[in-house]
Amino acid sequence: MLITEPMVNLAVHWALVDFYSDIGHGTVSNVVEAAALALKSGINVNCGNTYTALVEAVQKGFVDESLIDKRLKPLLKTRFKLGMFDPQDLNPYNSIPYDVVDSKENRALAREAAARSVVLLKNNGVLPLKNDLNRYYVVGPNSASIDALLGNYFGVNSNIITFLEGITAAVAPGSQVQYSPGTTLDRKNVNPVDWSTGEAAESDVTIIGMGLTRHIEGEEGESISSPYFGDRLDYNIPENQLDYLRKIKSHGKPVVAIITGGSPMNLSEVHELADAVLLAWYPGEEGGNAIADIIFGKLSPSGRLPITFPKSLDQLPPYEDYTMKGRTYRYMTEEPMYPFGFGLSYSSFSYSDLKQSASIIKEGEMVEISCNISNNGEYPAIETVQLYIADDKASVEAPLFSLKGIKAINLKPGESKTVVFNINPDMLKLINEQGDSILEKGDFTLTISGSLPTERAIELGASKALSTKLILN
Repeated sequence: MLITEPMVNLAVHWALVDFYSDIGHGTVSNVVEAAALALKSGINVNCGNTYTALVEAVQKGFVDESLIDKRLKPLLKTRFKLGMFDPQDLNPYNSIPYDVVDSKENRALAREAAARSVVLLKNNGVLPLKNDLNRYYVVGPNSASIDALLGNYFGVNSNIITFLEGITAAVAPGSQVQYSPGTTLDRKNVNPVDWSTGEAAESDVTIIGMGLTRHIEGEEGESISSPYFGDRLDYNIPENQLDYLRKIKSHGKPVVAIITGGSPMNLSEVHELADAVLLAWYPGEEGGNAIADIIFGKLSPSGRLPITFPKSLDQLPPYEDYTMKGRTYRYMTEEPMYPFGFGLSYSSFSYSDLKQSASIIKEGEMVEISCNISNNGEYPAIETVQLYIADDKASVEAPLFSLKGIKAINLKPGESKTVVFNINPDMLKLINEQGDSILEKGDFTLTISGSLPTERAIELGASKALSTKLILN
């Protein structure tokens, strides 16, 4: 919803307040009705003050106290598991010393997690880079930005590693790293004088940090650059960033784009211009070191997209349409920019020798499906193997694909491993028009692949998938 007047008292406008507020959904008329509706709908945690009205909701007969007990049960069970009601000396969490926070071991884990999450969207062969080139030029509004690392809901510490810092620490002695933001995050430079694109022409490679930060897509008061309080009505990244990328690339030297953000965005022109595109998301305190590990080939990228990147907003149904038709990898028939599950590696993989233990399955049974995955490239790498199931003859509109399994395997160059998935009838269920989970007899397609098994994924460089049929009898 586009809001055209200033918002006030944002501190109380949480999700359940939207049920009745003037600038919200207007589903009910007051806080008591909102509390009752939320509780009946299954909400057991309210981050706000709406549930203080549950006492009045019970008094007015809007909800029964027994329903409150039911909603409390899983919350209390979690608190019991955490030992919150145990004597202090019996709770193992109380014996964890504070010095484990930001410890060497935990920072190593943060670095690994960040590196594993990076998705390589394009690579024309420029990556991995050698770390002993003469001159590296690091540019862009997000290259030295802490905001580009942290997103929303974060803690801070004394050693947050930006992309610039990670890259600088990873190059060999004698190599030169230069830096300039070049352009602002979301608007044209006030000063039209541009020295940085000339510097890019003199460098061996330019690494540009660009995309979004919480200032554009954050929550309400955090999104200080957003006229829509953190909502995005524009699918594109800021035009000034693209203008800068165009100038940098005009010199013909290699360009590596590091993209930050937490939502899909139009990367069509970035993909066209840059020699390599890395989606870093918001990689956290060790994000700079993680990106350096990827860029310089210490690790091969293994991240996969957990969302679909449309080519444009025109490919999506109207926002007010709450059906799933045309949305997500499960129902989208339009060809996306980047498919769900997609991500490249420095190595190449092949899938072969597909086997299944039976072609027919019945309730209570299980079928095993397996295939061999081979690393045909020169780099040790992790392949993220995915299992998709499609209902070929459903009586209702069923998903085009459903991800039902995922396994990450580490392969040395020339090494092969067998990946096994177990299929049970519960994995073949669908949801009917009444919202019930049902099991229908019929034909199903099982696919093992490294991405959503579509022509677009293959076009972008994904491994070819293997498919087989299964009959539910």
